Amino acid sequence: MKINDTTYKILKNSILLCSFSMFSIAIIVFINDLTQIKIVHQKEKEKQLLLEQVIPSYVLRNFKKRLYFIQNQFLGDDHKHHLWVLLDSNQKAQAAIIETTAPDGYCGVIKMLVAAYFNGKIIGVRVLSHQETPGIGDKIEISISNWITKFSNMYVSSLKDKNFVLKKYGGSIEQFTGATITPQAVTNSVKRTVVLIKKIPFLLKYLQKRSHEN
Repeated sequence: MKINDTTYKILKNSILLCSFSMFSIAIIVFINDLTQIKIVHQKEKEKQLLLEQVIPSYVLRNFKKRLYFIQNQFLGDDHKHHLWVLLDSNQKAQAAIIETTAPDGYCGVIKMLVAAYFNGKIIGVRVLSHQETPGIGDKIEISISNWITKFSNMYVSSLKDKNFVLKKYGGSIEQFTGATITPQAVTNSVKRTVVLIKKIPFLLKYLQKRSHEN
């Protein structure tokens, strides 16, 4: 009888411990799922804010965005980049936004968002991250200078577009006082990216598409 009592207690404690463990795991899974949902929501919110940096919200709301991945040397590296294709009410692609890179900044890589129509007209450009010199090269930031906004409504005809270079080299784009490398790196990257955007209608069928639209 004593053995049975001991066995009963062991079984009882084991069941209680198992139940507590399962309950704890369920709570952890629930919290993790909730956290992941919040993270995804926050990322979507941040993404939307970034997109509205290059395309005003009143323009962006007229399009449906379809997300792709694109890998191309014109984007400054061999990584996959996000590409948002903008569709009109007839589901016809009209423009695109691409995450792009200028690998040759004065202090390293400069990451940007570039939006343009397929005819080569730039909608907007914004810098996502950089390590350029404070007070000189950091004028590429919208919070410091409006220099980056000068690209809006400009056209890129080709990689040899002589107008789309710094004034120092005979073009129409202002450089910074005491700094040429940074604005030149950004300008060249924007030019390459817009040339690629002009090719997007012919490349869409070869690109990897994400599963959702919005």
